[in-house]
Amino acid sequence: MKKIFGFFDRDPEKLKGKVFIHFIEDDQVVPRMEWHAGHITDGDWISFIIFYYARIMFELAELNEMRVARELMDFVTRVGRRLANPARNAGKFKIPLGKLRYGQEVLQPSSRVYRAALYAKKSGSCRLDFTGVIGKEKFYLPASFLILLQHGIMHTGEESQERLGEALFRLNHYYRYKRDFWDSASLTEGPNFALGTERLGEPIPEL
Repeated sequence: MKKIFGFFDRDPEKLKGKVFIHFIEDDQVVPRMEWHAGHITDGDWISFIIFYYARIMFELAELNEMRVARELMDFVTRVGRRLANPARNAGKFKIPLGKLRYGQEVLQPSSRVYRAALYAKKSGSCRLDFTGVIGKEKFYLPASFLILLQHGIMHTGEESQERLGEALFRLNHYYRYKRDFWDSASLTEGPNFALGTERLGEPIPEL
């Protein structure tokens, strides 16, 4: 039915890119990005990261892991501030990942894989499809985002990292003000705010 209805859409969506987050033995995590658009910019990396983050927050809320969601928000806020501050952001910032190790290649079978695909229209609107294995999600969901975030930092320039940091900070600001990352509308409205220039009122102190 989607294909039938899409026939009449004058601004059809196209696959922008896919990411696969592989968790393998020895606490190693390997992200693999596949871009399907012709010319990829740092802005595409930022959009993918922000939409993925919104989906992870939504999934944590669906699983009633609100404490984990708050902890992730606090951690990402600190990372965002670091990225957005050029004076403290010399070179490629390495996110503290605890026992996890950021890997470059998948050299052995994965114990679990998270997959996400970003679709975009010419108008600029985007949506993200997400699939993953169920189990111990309060660990694997936030870990998959942090690995993607690190991957993005490794593949973007310093100026873009500042924009990424600001976008992360803005998305968390949106969540604290709206209190709605468990609402499906936040999957697009939150990232759109984070990537734009709109202003909200003062955030509520505590989520």
